[in-house]
Amino acid sequence: MKKAVKGLDHVVVMVDGIDAAEAAYKKLGFQVQPRGFHKKLGTANQLMIFDTDYFEILGIVEPTEFNAERREWIKGGGGLANVALATDGADIAYEAFKAAGLNPDAPLPFDRAVEVAGKIEHAAFRTIRIPKTNMPVVGFFVCEHLTPQFVYRAEWAKHPNTAHAIAGVTVIAEQPAKWAPELEKYFGKGAVKTEGNGLIVDTGTQPVRYLPRADYLARYPGITPVRPGDHPALLSLRVHSLATCEALLNENGVKYVKPDAGRLLVAPSQAADLTVEFVA
Repeated sequence: MKKAVKGLDHVVVMVDGIDAAEAAYKKLGFQVQPRGFHKKLGTANQLMIFDTDYFEILGIVEPTEFNAERREWIKGGGGLANVALATDGADIAYEAFKAAGLNPDAPLPFDRAVEVAGKIEHAAFRTIRIPKTNMPVVGFFVCEHLTPQFVYRAEWAKHPNTAHAIAGVTVIAEQPAKWAPELEKYFGKGAVKTEGNGLIVDTGTQPVRYLPRADYLARYPGITPVRPGDHPALLSLRVHSLATCEALLNENGVKYVKPDAGRLLVAPSQAADLTVEFVA
């Protein structure tokens, strides 16, 4: 059976200065893909590709009606802005979201040029945006890949820090339970569970956690969130070797916190306003 949502596809990190962000992520040990441009959207991005998901840094290169909200949002500090959901089809997701009362926009097609084996190709997508009135702190949207062969390539998924997958996303929310009904519109009944004072959302793949600020600070000691109030705050990434990752961070002069033997935390000041957690 085809699904409207079948997990996380990628996350979007909005940056104010894509050159500086690129340099920061290279210093963290990522193979950063060459810059792509979304002509229709007025944005440029660079990807960190993993085996079956990825994250991107996204900057504004030309003001457009489409990116007006993003331009306003970035004034507050940038950071983790959106979580893209994988789907079996944009049209399937559109109909399911309409039925759930999420008021989705019609599917939006766009593409960006990529160089593959010395040849310029076009990676094509169809996305579905949800209005802010139905945004449970995180800006979820759906992304259908029309040309996955131009995105998920093994040679692009080799990172010196040994990162190979998204492990999850953490959201600061003072009243987590408030968002449960809206989250179930995206992920279905029973997808949202209580976890301590917070929530854990079963997206179909990686979890999304909602934590009150005090719990967030306890779970991620030594890290000061980049924004006040509720916001998507942390991206957790899985690595093959935490020791290799730690050695690379030390070699590159990156400051980090090691709260226990299984985690490394990199503060927003080191990662273009995003908190990054490396886990084994």
